[in-house]
Amino acid sequence: MDILQAIILGAVQAVTEWLPLSSKTMDTLVYAQFFGGEKSGIIPVLLFLHIGTMLAAAIFFRKEIVELIKKAVQRRTDIQRQADSKTGFLVAALLCTGAIGLPILAIEQFILPDLKGGALLSVMGAGLVLTGFMLTAQHKNRWRNHETASWKDGVLTGALQGISALPGVSRAGATTTALVWRGFDAESAFHLSFLLSIPTVFCMEVVLWLAQGGVSAIPVSEGLALALSSFLFGYLTIGTLTRIAHRINIASLAFLFGMMMLAFGLLGVG
Repeated sequence: MDILQAIILGAVQAVTEWLPLSSKTMDTLVYAQFFGGEKSGIIPVLLFLHIGTMLAAAIFFRKEIVELIKKAVQRRTDIQRQADSKTGFLVAALLCTGAIGLPILAIEQFILPDLKGGALLSVMGAGLVLTGFMLTAQHKNRWRNHETASWKDGVLTGALQGISALPGVSRAGATTTALVWRGFDAESAFHLSFLLSIPTVFCMEVVLWLAQGGVSAIPVSEGLALALSSFLFGYLTIGTLTRIAHRINIASLAFLFGMMMLAFGLLGVG
């Protein structure tokens, strides 16, 4: 992998991580179909790319993260207040994500490695189409601010985030859909989704790293280039995309990309 490919993959990861499109699907498509990457390198590439955007989100939300930690320490004995806060939202969402997402990941370890390129493309395309359907089913009759998030919102958000372990299903698309269903305005839904991405991606990195036994399939220098690229692009784009994402017809984009990938997969491309 040359430096230009690392830059392109970093840019793709950054933009699709913040939008309700599946970043893992777009990264895989570019890496495997356009750059001719080996299937064994897909997971390590995704790991390094997600490290970059996770760090970008952590720096972007650094003040809020510090405030959450302070409140958690101050209220450590007040379980009810903790549960009815963003801390409760994050903890409930992570627990539900693990309960649903980990079994899906375990099944994928046995199924996906045996899929040929065209079949894998079809599966990911179907996942994007599912994301499109989810995004068109949003409720828009009541609005809440992200400061009102609690464990109850985390349960549904985490459940749908767990489903995003399926190939092609967008984590951001699933979580923002759940949050809008819970009555949050679009900007607050994206805000909470991006905040939730930090602990979620960290946990995912640990699980996949252990499952893969490391990232030896690609050189460390290439991995660092991928992480640096996705970090820089991620930090430069997260603020802008947070403000404009709700104005873009993401459902149509998900349908378009999904149908294209389904078509290519059924035609045996890849």
